[in-house]
Amino acid sequence: MALLRQSHKAKGTAWLILGLGAALSGCGTTAYVDSRREAGQTTPVGMSNPNRVAICYSKSATAAAEVEKLAESECARTGRVPQFSAEERWGCTMIAPRRVFYSCVAKP
Repeated sequence: MALLRQSHKAKGTAWLILGLGAALSGCGTTAYVDSRREAGQTTPVGMSNPNRVAICYSKSATAAAEVEKLAESECARTGRVPQFSAEERWGCTMIAPRRVFYSCVAKP
């Protein structure tokens, strides 16, 4: 009986450690462009396209300057600059819940 209790406690501890690890792994999440594509397709299914950049990030893990720099690099691909458009909560994943939109506009 005692062996059974020890086994049950060990499993509970393992699940607790696994859960904490999963929760803390989101703390270091970097921002990313939501430009998903289906396998073998060239058109995006994510929210980004050449005229609008959608960036997913965690406000607690990513500085605003980092998000803006990512938007600048994406718009630079078409020779334009980003202009803030909108932001939404819970638009992406649980570890990167915010999605911010930038329109790529002509350089001033």
